[in-house]
Amino acid sequence: MDVRASSTAFDTVIFVLLVGVAVGVLAGVDARSVDGDRIAEETADVLATSTTEVTYTRSVTVESSSLLGGTESQSVAVTRTARGTHAQLLAAAAVSTPSLDGSPLVGAGRELREESRVAAERVLHTREANVQVAVAWRPYPGATLASSFAVGDAPPSDADVSITTVSAASGLPNVTTEARRAAGRGGYGGVATVVARSVVDGLFSPSEMRAALYSEGPDRALTAHRYRRASDALGVETADLVRPRGVDAANRKLTRALAERLRADMRERFETPEAAARAIRTHQVRLVVRTWSP
Repeated sequence: MDVRASSTAFDTVIFVLLVGVAVGVLAGVDARSVDGDRIAEETADVLATSTTEVTYTRSVTVESSSLLGGTESQSVAVTRTARGTHAQLLAAAAVSTPSLDGSPLVGAGRELREESRVAAERVLHTREANVQVAVAWRPYPGATLASSFAVGDAPPSDADVSITTVSAASGLPNVTTEARRAAGRGGYGGVATVVARSVVDGLFSPSEMRAALYSEGPDRALTAHRYRRASDALGVETADLVRPRGVDAANRKLTRALAERLRADMRERFETPEAAARAIRTHQVRLVVRTWSP
């Protein structure tokens, strides 16, 4: 059975992310390092100021038929429309599709990534130069939790490349100060918990998750699917908590499991918990614009 719905509302996680990005990305345009010509700078400005709209369809097979009623597995599809600047959409696409140790954490969101990439390619086309935009998000340098993709082909190895780097807001809160306090109280584990809580509550906003689970049909099923994928990736069980009143408990389980993975990763990468805390950048997405002659 197929269950389909169409909506002009944001996907719940995308709505949360874009609200944050909408405020931060324009301010972030000034936080750039420049090595090259005006085309790279102008391209970054276009990404930050030019608005667009993308429509994408998310579909999953719901294994638990109890989510939608009936006795068979169902294919669930929801069409969404997201609006914003190109930088906003690219940043939201990055943060909503993280991988942990190379495996997808939530198993959804790639549809927005692809549509945002296609939309950006249209404005990047120019006769003056070839352009590539590399989009990357990590909560700290080298983190095992990460998301990255590129718009456009990579430059040839012998190309004379000009580079502009833009820091766009991720939509997740800036928890650097909180992480520094946690380092003194709880060491690596304290820092990891701060980061994990920020990520989980960003990907699974409690208010948005509750609203989706109170609804009937596709939104409810898609939300349950996201929880199931994240739970499988982190090795925990949240099925009995995926209901409106269980969201906070489900998020705590995911946070604890993710924090444990990040704690081990931080111990390998940083000499002290304080050094790990200083490196936290959950609130930033990095867009690197590369241009070179055709």
